[in-house]
Amino acid sequence: MVSLIILFRLTFAIANRVRTLMKVLVIVSFFVLTGSASADSGALSLSGAAEALCNASKRLKSVYAFVQAKTKYATEKVREFEDMVELVRLKIVRVRGNEGGNGNWTSCTGIAKFLKRVGSKVNRVKRRELKRLRYLGYSAVGAAGIAAGRLDEFVSVFQQPNNRNGVEFFSCAAGARGEAATKAELHDCFQGGKTAVDAAEFLSVEDVEEKKGSQAEGRANLEEAIRRHLKPSNNDPRYTGGESQGCQLVRGSSGGGYLGNASLTTNLLWGDGIFGVKKDGVGETAYIGDTRNETYSYDMMWEENPTTNVPTLRAAMDAYRAFEEQVSEYGDIYRSLTEEWTEKTIGRRADAMKILNGLGSLPIENVSALNSRTKQDWLSASQVKDADKDLLMTEIGLCGGLGRRSFFRRMFRKAWRKIFGGNWGKDD
Repeated sequence: MVSLIILFRLTFAIANRVRTLMKVLVIVSFFVLTGSASADSGALSLSGAAEALCNASKRLKSVYAFVQAKTKYATEKVREFEDMVELVRLKIVRVRGNEGGNGNWTSCTGIAKFLKRVGSKVNRVKRRELKRLRYLGYSAVGAAGIAAGRLDEFVSVFQQPNNRNGVEFFSCAAGARGEAATKAELHDCFQGGKTAVDAAEFLSVEDVEEKKGSQAEGRANLEEAIRRHLKPSNNDPRYTGGESQGCQLVRGSSGGGYLGNASLTTNLLWGDGIFGVKKDGVGETAYIGDTRNETYSYDMMWEENPTTNVPTLRAAMDAYRAFEEQVSEYGDIYRSLTEEWTEKTIGRRADAMKILNGLGSLPIENVSALNSRTKQDWLSASQVKDADKDLLMTEIGLCGGLGRRSFFRRMFRKAWRKIFGGNWGKDD
């Protein structure tokens, strides 16, 4: 899964570049704000907005662990099924070897055809379905990483500008008691959690474990969680509903700060549109709505439908949905393969069940031709060497009409070449 980590890091690298530019803006803002902060401009609240952004970002980063777990599970299922196929081949060899004679050639041919059909399906799953599952997983991880990066950028820009010790206090992200929010208070965003220091970095994908139960929850609950996280209390993202914090980042009109005597010519969007600042607003009023609307009824607007109207979040939801659908389709295909081994399919043929039930040391239950206990017994008995692919494929080749003498001659030649080398005994 190294590829997934690399992909996620690349997406965050893009966001980091944007974040670097934003830091320049924040630094400029800091020096301007200390001398000309407006007493009317509010700040984002900790519980209503800042924590919401962190929670949503963390949930998006957990997509990596979710995709990794699903892909690993799917790969293991294919390998498990291949082990089952090899086990049946081993049974064929041993049963015929114990009973001898030509009485088994007909039943062996039937089983060989069955194995060939199942084997081709397994190969198709590996070539097509598993490959597509991985591809869609990469897409889901990448899209979630970009969306999380934009939210982190938003948090970074609003958390940094503050003056905690000066005579003229101001902040753009208010803490629990109105002071400037610290990284420890934004513990779902930064490494170190509730003990995070000022120099702490944002959580990486490796720092975020998969959300408990998210494998069963599916895309609907992921989207529901993002919407829930990004819904401000009382539909207002401001600290105490408008108490002055002197934040110039929420002011769109002239009057100091980083705008100086100029005003915004268009509404300003933060976090890819999670939050909007009115082009001529003074940072006093706020409510939820469509941040991409040209006309604002309030100085600040918080996006009411983030997973629909915010491009990066919408792309993340779409990519995650595509991955979930492929996981479901993969599960259906795997179940159809498993059904090939049931008594309903194989049990109709007495000769097939005779071969499969031929070894008392490897019992087969009536309700299933193969089961996990059977496979575990075989593997735990250290009989893996007996399942050598070349040997088993050659043995099954006997079902196609090769004589016993021809078989042993071929195996002797292979052994000779393996031990002594050279081309002596090369098959005709």
